[in-house]
Amino acid sequence: MIKALRQPQLQRLWLGQAFSSIGDEIYRVGLTWFAVSLMGANTGYLAAGQTASLMLLSFIGGKWADRWNPHQTMIRVDLVRMVIVLIPVFVSFFIPVPLSLLIVMALILSSLSAFFDPATQAMIPILAKDFETMQSTNGLMATTIRGARMVGPAVVGLLAAIVPMIHFFTIDAFTFLISAVSIWSLKKYLPENIVQPKGRIGFGDAIMAGFKLIEGHVGMRYVFVSRALTAGAWNLAVIVGFALLIHEITGGDARMFGLVMATYGVGNLLGAVYFGNLKRAGHRLLWLMYLGYVLWGVGVVWIGLAPTVTWIAVASIYTGFLGPMNDLAFIDLMQRKFQVADLTKVFRLRMALESFGTLLCTLASPWLIKMTSVRAVILACGVLWIVCGGIGLLLKSTRATTQTT
Repeated sequence: MIKALRQPQLQRLWLGQAFSSIGDEIYRVGLTWFAVSLMGANTGYLAAGQTASLMLLSFIGGKWADRWNPHQTMIRVDLVRMVIVLIPVFVSFFIPVPLSLLIVMALILSSLSAFFDPATQAMIPILAKDFETMQSTNGLMATTIRGARMVGPAVVGLLAAIVPMIHFFTIDAFTFLISAVSIWSLKKYLPENIVQPKGRIGFGDAIMAGFKLIEGHVGMRYVFVSRALTAGAWNLAVIVGFALLIHEITGGDARMFGLVMATYGVGNLLGAVYFGNLKRAGHRLLWLMYLGYVLWGVGVVWIGLAPTVTWIAVASIYTGFLGPMNDLAFIDLMQRKFQVADLTKVFRLRMALESFGTLLCTLASPWLIKMTSVRAVILACGVLWIVCGGIGLLLKSTRATTQTT
């Protein structure tokens, strides 16, 4: 990853992503805590709404985004997000911020990710030039996102006593501005025409574009199905389950929630550094991804069984460490299998299917939690990850045996 940082264009991309990712985590923790305080177990419905908006734009966004320059897309989305997160801050000077405004803001910000994240994945191969550097950059970006999961919640935990929660949105807006400026500075490193304008396509073609791309690749159907299932379980366990479990154990201590989420971020950062610098050979990528599912699921089961906040924090470090194992393997696999021009379609399909899985889980979460318990739901999410990984390993082993014979 140091190799990637030595290149000025990748330094600038990394700087923007570092600030933006930290701001995102501060925003996510702040919004989740607002929602838990106001909605309790019904917080899952807010997560479901965010997911639905992301899923919709991921499916149909290609109608417009495939004709856009990814560099300009990233800048514009950052600036729009900066303005949106400042709206509730401005409103707070005059009246208490209504829950409805926070919900609308959350839905819009989620939907904008359908444009920003695929554009980022398309920019990396253009800036990295060769596959080895691209793989290093993937590790670097994963480390940045994981590091943000440590820094963002830690900032909330440390400042919650002296900074009103609403002004964590102000901090988020500032990070979006820095990100936009950093991405704008990449212009001199890019070819004049990154993408050629394409003819207009219908919504049906935009929805099916990603599906058509994966049809010709053996094993890709299960890869994307498993991503949908595990993403749903991840969001239910980490975004909804963690907040409710800590709220239940501590009696509503926001600082403890921020610090526990920071321990997950510590593990995530260490895992990203380790797996980001690990040689990830092409023939091992599926094995790494599915084994990562199994090991991460074990960590979630541990969290579900942990009797105290201290044990939850310890289990969170382990679980966070294993997260990058499957994520990096998946990203490498996609960049090996598909051409640069098709990456935005593939990653939008990933986001759409993962959003669909998350939508189902978060819609069901209030009912599941009320019928059972927060711990039972977290345990079920861990088991689902283990099952998905086990099936994937079995399919991979069966396919390898068939090819050998």
